[in-house]
Amino acid sequence: MKVIFNGVPREVESKRLGDIIKELDAPYRDGCIITIISEKKEPGELRDEFSMATTKGETRIKISREEDNYGAIALFHEIHKKCHSQNKAGRIGWVSDDIVAIGPVGTYPDLRSIEKSADAAERRYKKWAVFFGFGGFYPETTYIMISKREHESDYGTGAGAVIGKLTRGRSIVTELDESDGITAITPVVTEAERTGFSTTDLNSVINEGEEIFTHAQVKLYPDALMSSEHFLSLVRDDILRVDEYTRTYIASEALKGLSLPLETVRYRSKYLLSVRNKGTDSGKIYVYKKDRLPIPSHNVFGEIIQGRDLIEYAKPGDTIYTLTEPKWMMVVGKTQKEAGEFLAHEKIEQIREGNKDDSAVVVDQIPALTMEINESRVLRTVGVEEESVLDINLFEEEAPKTVWYFKKVTGLINRPIGHLKVHFTIPGMLVLFQGNADEAGTLVPENLPAEEVKKGLLGVTNMSRSNHRGMMGIRLADNKEYGPTGETLDGANIVLSIPSLTPDTIAFLTKLKEGDMVYVKVKE
Repeated sequence: MKVIFNGVPREVESKRLGDIIKELDAPYRDGCIITIISEKKEPGELRDEFSMATTKGETRIKISREEDNYGAIALFHEIHKKCHSQNKAGRIGWVSDDIVAIGPVGTYPDLRSIEKSADAAERRYKKWAVFFGFGGFYPETTYIMISKREHESDYGTGAGAVIGKLTRGRSIVTELDESDGITAITPVVTEAERTGFSTTDLNSVINEGEEIFTHAQVKLYPDALMSSEHFLSLVRDDILRVDEYTRTYIASEALKGLSLPLETVRYRSKYLLSVRNKGTDSGKIYVYKKDRLPIPSHNVFGEIIQGRDLIEYAKPGDTIYTLTEPKWMMVVGKTQKEAGEFLAHEKIEQIREGNKDDSAVVVDQIPALTMEINESRVLRTVGVEEESVLDINLFEEEAPKTVWYFKKVTGLINRPIGHLKVHFTIPGMLVLFQGNADEAGTLVPENLPAEEVKKGLLGVTNMSRSNHRGMMGIRLADNKEYGPTGETLDGANIVLSIPSLTPDTIAFLTKLKEGDMVYVKVKE
């Protein structure tokens, strides 16, 4: 039986979806959605519309068919393919307050409307009109011109040289300059009608000719350093969780609330990804199903290059098996030896720092970002003895807001290991760690201790104690009167426990002093 599997025609013997995946040894993660396209009609007719991709984003040209411009339209259909960045016809020739000129695109004397010796005959050009014009009245230098405002001028051609009108991406055109170019001009066709569905049922029976998509491949942009790293930490387990669905996009809110710098504002074309960089939705990831205009509050950082139909059929609650190019260069949490083996496979040099033993746990890496590591090809790995890293159990269900705060402040939100800096200690009783009062400003009381705080419980002072809110602390001995941060029992939210609270662990915590660092990781 012939199927199209992740975009590639394959011959398979199996009929059941799960068996096909095993037969082809295909990339898939249990529980993630698989999209099956059961019918695909041929694409529709060409529209009178062209997509013009520029170095600043996508625009659209709507062909205007008038009685005397058939020659210009025919010429545009003939030459549009050579307007790309590898050809001088794809460059921005010049820019003025009135127009953007693309090319030159060639020599076309038939477009001449006046003799060279005649007086310049000006004509009025409407705003966003697209037309052929000459440079210096010479047809040897014919350009595609876009009118940025209504104006009168003469470019050596007449009304018959009008191609059409710019209908989309107008703000992009106003930003183009001589350093920019056209990457492609392609005709827009009516979308093929695709009938399909997504499923997690591996017992689904597949029919001849159907298309199957098991994973999405995301290519990240190297000029979006922080946004790409943000996404890589989101899909650290190779899974993209869908929290929101609209006609225009799907979105993941797992890291909503994290701030990001302004990086790469671009036209948000179909199948591109962006992250909100400010506002209440900062940190939220969007994957687009339809084109959207660029806005400063969104960083565009990557695109879906395979498995796009998974995006089309995903719904809230679905998970998508997601692979990235490049992969996440994160070795924090590995041993020095494991980090070295991983980096050697990626042909990246490792420089060990701190505790350099094979068994030492890596708690920091320099540089921190994947794109920086791929550029430098060298990574410094900082190790500590295994005893310095505490396994913890987070009370995700009992104290969700406090867990979010703890992850954000310690760095666990985007790294496998978090860190706590000692603020104050009372030997044998408690250890206090630095927090962030601003981040804890809305930390409502939750998971409060009922009658007694057991040793090994870590708490966070909630908003009911304005002077110390956000402070974190851990009890080294049971106490019925005061919580982990020294507050009364209603003043601190219990956020985690240390499951292996051995005498050695208690001894380690007792020896801590101001300024020391404690490392934590969630117990698997």
